[in-house]
Amino acid sequence: MSQKSNYFLYWAVLSVNFLTINISSLFSWTSPTIPKLYSNDTSINPLGKPITAVEESLIASLPNIGSIVGTIVSGLLAEKLGRKRTLILSSVPFFACYILIANASKFYLFAIARLIIGFVGGIALTILPSYVAEISEDSNRGILGSIFGIMSAMGHVCSFVIGPLISIQSYAYFLLVPVTIFLVTFVPFIPESPYYYMMKNDTNEAEKVLKKLRKNSDVSKELLHIQEVVYTSKCQKVNWKELTIAPTRNGLMACCGLLLFQQFMGIPFILLYLQPILDASGNIIPSNLASIIIGFVQLALCTVSTIVIDRVGKKILLQISSIGSIVSLVGLGMYFYLQSNNYNVNPIFWLPLASLINFYVFFNIGYATIPWTIGGELFATNVKSICVSIGSFGALSLGLIIVAAFPFIREAFGMSGVFFIFSGIASLSIIFVSIFVPETKGKNFLEIQNALSGRQKHVDYNKQ
Repeated sequence: MSQKSNYFLYWAVLSVNFLTINISSLFSWTSPTIPKLYSNDTSINPLGKPITAVEESLIASLPNIGSIVGTIVSGLLAEKLGRKRTLILSSVPFFACYILIANASKFYLFAIARLIIGFVGGIALTILPSYVAEISEDSNRGILGSIFGIMSAMGHVCSFVIGPLISIQSYAYFLLVPVTIFLVTFVPFIPESPYYYMMKNDTNEAEKVLKKLRKNSDVSKELLHIQEVVYTSKCQKVNWKELTIAPTRNGLMACCGLLLFQQFMGIPFILLYLQPILDASGNIIPSNLASIIIGFVQLALCTVSTIVIDRVGKKILLQISSIGSIVSLVGLGMYFYLQSNNYNVNPIFWLPLASLINFYVFFNIGYATIPWTIGGELFATNVKSICVSIGSFGALSLGLIIVAAFPFIREAFGMSGVFFIFSGIASLSIIFVSIFVPETKGKNFLEIQNALSGRQKHVDYNKQ
């Protein structure tokens, strides 16, 4: 039995995840950009005049609206066109929109570009983790799925580090780089998912793809496993009743719950308003520098998560992530409570930045990546697209609500109230993960389905 390097599999996953940089920077783009759009200096603000509060809200929320629509159509596109073609089609509009932003002098042009990028970003965000899960092996699915988190952190680093240092126009042109790398490396070299070929009854192509992706040239047993999974899925006609079957129902509960708790930890408004939050804290460290520190911390911790996820397991990482994030949110809440009640906060000037760094440390250990990637592991092929779309739709809808409601919550309860509310809701995630989320470390699809059904049975297709 001949062996070969499976570097190609890692290259495939890295290649497709260059698109993740564009997706994540979409949501953190506002952090360095909104302060510039409030400037009266025309050399800084391309619109020529400061934006209004309503325009700020639109700039921040339009990508979420577009993403919600994108998640709805993503499943249909993935089933009809395939995962690869859908990802390619979703990447092309990034070009036009970044060029539009780089040359825009009117607010409505910014708004149109942000809405379109949000739409295609929602499609890619839904399909990309599932594609990675389908081309991965049981032994490396966790670490390969975590590359999504590293590249997502890279997108935020671009916003926090590069965004403040260059103009809005230059940053738009800079964001053409990752999508270009994606197209150059992914389109001509990286194959379609073997699961998609099997769904189309093209066993020969599925086998060719597996041989290309695996270091073991004998892929017959894995091919039979995929064939069994797809055949079982095809025998179960996709309808709403199918979503009530135990493995699908429990998987959907786990996937949606994790994505909703991810949003309730406050990441939507922290990403969008990182610099304004730091400014409001009165921290002696400039907000630009603090954003840079936080960006690199996020990148470093996503890398650590990638290394340990297949050793520790997702459930433990999620629990650690929850506890650390809650402590950080409470710390921020306490600081702003003391500040708003005219206490002397000079002795604890370090607390906001320390809490934000701590938040990014623990959030990126688990909740930054796992909720988006676990959907690719939990569902049968026939319901995977629709279930992942439902989860993404719920998360992005909640993210939109949080972003839109943030100014009103802040007005009603103060900045401290915002963080206390999110920390309280996030506390429930510890119980949720303990009860509803299965461990997928080292398990193949049939074992995960058995766990979701309440049955524990080892299934090793390599020994069949």
